[in-house]
Amino acid sequence: MNFSINPQIMFGLSFNVPAAVADKHLKLAGAAQLKVLLWLLRHAAEGPASEDISKALNIQHADVCDAMQYWVEAGIVLADGKAAEPEEMPSYAKAENINTNISDIPAALPAVRPTSEQINRRAKEDPEIKFMLNMAQEKLGRTIGYDSQGTLLMICDTYGLPVAVLLMLIEYCVSIGKSSINYIEKAARTWSEKEIDSIEKADEQIQILRRCEGLWKQLCAMTGISTPRPTSSQSAHLRQWSTEWGFDIEMIYLAYEEMANHTDRISFPYMNKVLANWHENKIKTPQQLEEYIAEKKVAKQTPKKKNVKGYEASYDIDEFNRRSMEEPLIYKPQEN
Repeated sequence: MNFSINPQIMFGLSFNVPAAVADKHLKLAGAAQLKVLLWLLRHAAEGPASEDISKALNIQHADVCDAMQYWVEAGIVLADGKAAEPEEMPSYAKAENINTNISDIPAALPAVRPTSEQINRRAKEDPEIKFMLNMAQEKLGRTIGYDSQGTLLMICDTYGLPVAVLLMLIEYCVSIGKSSINYIEKAARTWSEKEIDSIEKADEQIQILRRCEGLWKQLCAMTGISTPRPTSSQSAHLRQWSTEWGFDIEMIYLAYEEMANHTDRISFPYMNKVLANWHENKIKTPQQLEEYIAEKKVAKQTPKKKNVKGYEASYDIDEFNRRSMEEPLIYKPQEN
């Protein structure tokens, strides 16, 4: 079957598409990348922002940025009026200089990313890198641009995460609705700092994170908290309470009630102080807590013996008087 353009459409409203898009990039670009480019070409005179494209195409903002970065690096699109300049791959990103020393990890990945040619070369030289890039796109459910591919490559090289561990991290991030490359990079940095560098360690970490998610959902259901996900600080508290201190959701809720009785806003630091006190006193169940509170009340209601000057006595004065009245005094002569 042969196809041709409807001549009535050709003489209607139209816009230009660079020939390079059809000649070179149709085989390389993904569906999302082609969609954002066509929309941008159609609305180029309006100077749209990435948020406008995201809203118009119903594509997540992070995905729009990833897709658009492909065209920036291809030289088709300018980002803030500037074209991407090819850079030599820095020494830390070369295959022979892969950094696996956790103590040498920088605060964040450098701004310079490897070019598309350098990424392609690495993928050809190292089958594991090629596998990682292909699987990352499959797990993310979208085609990722060279900028995002470069970030993933640098995560392996700079943070020292094995490919299998990085793919497990990507899969987890997608499962919680955090599929942007920036989020994955920050999570990878955290895993690297914690030396999560094996499948076993990654699996353990994911189980802990899942447990914290479950605790958060239960706490929201019991308290009416409407936030869908905890902050990083709240997640850290949940992890400590459940994993390190061994508290279940019932005890965490009791700590929430104690906090609510003393402040009108949610304060995880306050709850942490409450639970830290219970942990120090080896209180792990509501029954133990009731017994602890009862003991405290009894101790508070029992007055301490004081002497005439108001100081606490180190002996029972009543017992001393009784014994002095009832027991005879015995005189023992001194021996010469």
